Amino acid sequence: MSPRTLSISLNVRQKLANPSLWHQEGEEVKLGCTKCPELHQCGGLSIAASAFNCMDLCCGTPNGCRRVICPNQRRYSNMVNEAGGLDLRPYKGRVAPMLVIPDYVPCMLDVGTLVGPLPLPAVAISLYSIIDANTGLPRFTSRNELLARFKVDSDARLVITATGSDRNVERFWHVFRAKKTAEAIRMLRPSLIATPNFSTHADVVRHDNLVSMSRIASCFDEFASAGLPTALHVNGRTTHDFHRWAEYLNASPSIYAVAYEMGTMGRSSPRRAWHSAHLATLARAVRRPLTLLLRAGFAHIPELSSAFARVIAIDTSPNMKAKMRRSAHRVEGQLSWDATRTPSGTPIDKLLLHNVRVCSRSLHRALRISRTPRAESKLSVLDIERHQLLGHRIVIHE
Repeated sequence: MSPRTLSISLNVRQKLANPSLWHQEGEEVKLGCTKCPELHQCGGLSIAASAFNCMDLCCGTPNGCRRVICPNQRRYSNMVNEAGGLDLRPYKGRVAPMLVIPDYVPCMLDVGTLVGPLPLPAVAISLYSIIDANTGLPRFTSRNELLARFKVDSDARLVITATGSDRNVERFWHVFRAKKTAEAIRMLRPSLIATPNFSTHADVVRHDNLVSMSRIASCFDEFASAGLPTALHVNGRTTHDFHRWAEYLNASPSIYAVAYEMGTMGRSSPRRAWHSAHLATLARAVRRPLTLLLRAGFAHIPELSSAFARVIAIDTSPNMKAKMRRSAHRVEGQLSWDATRTPSGTPIDKLLLHNVRVCSRSLHRALRISRTPRAESKLSVLDIERHQLLGHRIVIHE
């Protein structure tokens, strides 16, 4: 079977790859993997689909392909070298400490008809909304200017997430390397920033996954070296990938936080459960407490809270649902959304704050509040909500 025929027969170009391409515990490593020079970094391909090795997932036109990094491409060596090789080199430097932020942080993706300033103690904003795609530098000259643009109170703590489309993430890699973006981001004084989530797709050659992991480690090095409080985004496709991240974290003792994103896994509950289990295993394998910055997949917070010292939830729902004029409420313990009628152009500030309160209450039931010395001064979500309900203005001091 040709590589192209295999690719079509497995329907691997959908948003979520065919389950036969997912890593399967108990499946034997493919015969063609045993002599591969990258077996040490890869661990081998263990999938239900019929294949000799991962090269059967090559599209068949490598030099015209810009979606995947593949050994059949002329550019392959350059791409590997740009990422610093396929090994994950431990970070031995210092990581700036994370500032105090609550366990629940709403993410602002769209301002819409917000008037502001919203009295939020903390807010998450996408890195790709902050960086100019052409210059690689922030669009904003100060943190106050950035928060004002997103209609948030100037006292709010800033969390920068780097989850985005492959196009945005890939463009950031090339612009970032040339423009020293990390040094410019430091001027915005974020409380925490996550490294970009370079994808580890299941429908591509494993070499593409390995380069993505190296890029993540390289970005962490750049962010942390620039003095940014940084969380490592630990993307992985196989059990071996998570073992490698655990080894990297144990060899990088200054790293205290990791990030993960489950929103791009579609509605695949089994796949989310697989990733959640491997995240928990990773946390237990690292010989120190870790904080997890989690976007989506909140149903798995109880399991993750038992393994991580702390879980911080990044939630896009309040903002996006408010934009669609949806109001949150709980029905028999489950979060539900009701349509609300408002005249065109009506400010949605009250609706968004209502959604934040309801969603934070819902998620706080599952969040495990860390009692470690590092978190003793932390303002809990319940405390924040009590003050907001009383109409108090929230200010968090160092």
